[in-house]
Amino acid sequence: MPLKYITFIFAFLWPGPAYTLAFDTKPDVTSYTLTIEPRIDQGDLSGAVIIDFELDKNAESVIFAAGNLVIDTVVGAHVLGFRKTGADLILDLAKRTGTANKVTITYHGTPRKGLLFDADNGLAYTVYHTSQWMVCNDSPDDKALFNLDLVVAMDQRCVASGVLFDKAREHTKVCYSFRQTYESPTYTYGFAIGDFNKAEEDFKGVQLAYLGHDYSSDQLKVIFRETPAILSFFEEKSGIDYYQSVYTQLLVGDYYQEMSGYSILKAEYGNLVLKDPTETNLISHELAHQWWGNRISCKNWNHFWLNEAMATFMSAAYNEHRFGRDKYHSDIESYHKVYKAIKKRGNDKPLVFPNWSNPSRDDRNLVYFKGAYVLHLLRQEMGNQAFWKAIRFYSTKYFGKSVKTIDFQRALETSSGRSLDAFFDKWIY
Repeated sequence: MPLKYITFIFAFLWPGPAYTLAFDTKPDVTSYTLTIEPRIDQGDLSGAVIIDFELDKNAESVIFAAGNLVIDTVVGAHVLGFRKTGADLILDLAKRTGTANKVTITYHGTPRKGLLFDADNGLAYTVYHTSQWMVCNDSPDDKALFNLDLVVAMDQRCVASGVLFDKAREHTKVCYSFRQTYESPTYTYGFAIGDFNKAEEDFKGVQLAYLGHDYSSDQLKVIFRETPAILSFFEEKSGIDYYQSVYTQLLVGDYYQEMSGYSILKAEYGNLVLKDPTETNLISHELAHQWWGNRISCKNWNHFWLNEAMATFMSAAYNEHRFGRDKYHSDIESYHKVYKAIKKRGNDKPLVFPNWSNPSRDDRNLVYFKGAYVLHLLRQEMGNQAFWKAIRFYSTKYFGKSVKTIDFQRALETSSGRSLDAFFDKWIY
């Protein structure tokens, strides 16, 4: 993939500042049950979310992220009142004897980001900024179950986090019900609505779906034909089979993002793959996140490189496996070139950021491209066999958990039986 195109794409993968909240006492959300109706013609939404969470029984309040949403009601056995301060929704709580809490919050809004509307084409889809369309705790280490009832017009097709288990007609509308049976952070929640063309295939019992507004079903099959091989490759490298019965890829809009069980890719990207079938980096990058990012998640955004460097490196590793060593080295050299340019500008930083707040374009490119290049160097340092054995050990040890860089380092050291302090001090810390 041309270097200019790579850097342009990844500059958009995390377009805004990190989510930051100051909690009186941090809640541990166990599940969200959301009913939402986005109105594409009006560009607005209404919703109700039930949040089950654990909280220290002595905490007098709790804060959730609520973006620019307008809060209508908050109901809960222990709720004394609520107020909105900026993007924070603060709930005042009565004295309690236990840690379990449940609240129901109704709201409405006209999102300026997070949920994007294309009225001309009858499309709506989420990218980043979950709190702009659902009240939630957006800390990346707070993983929870997600249940979604999505109310749309009769003629619309939907994709969402989780697995579709019910579809009920309500007069001129349809309610699609999705359930996610594993916990993941709220930034992996999402949905898309539109009149999409679709292609499907089965891979070892996993339903692979390919959707797009501007492509025929036959074109979608060609664009995503590498998906089964990519999925198989990541299963082998991680030591973990893909864990859901569905994986969907959707070509729409101008962004890229992984969600739980599906990914959004920029609409124009499909044409690049049609012209050159080896340009699968972004398909493999987003699919890699189903392991490294969605299930093995950075504990906080300071360790964001653990998500993005791994996915970027894994896309190069798949290219090596599928298209040969020269393709791998071409990818790695592209990553290195981005890093060298950042360093020349005097903007190099450690991969573990002291504070991931208002990151610059160079900051974002560091976690993707310096990070992927450093993983390549680590592979050289450890040797190919020891490196892949250690990646498999790390992946199986921390699957479903949240990690910091020290967890990654110690897992590699345990697997290989050698200290990596000098390498991590030089390249990562």
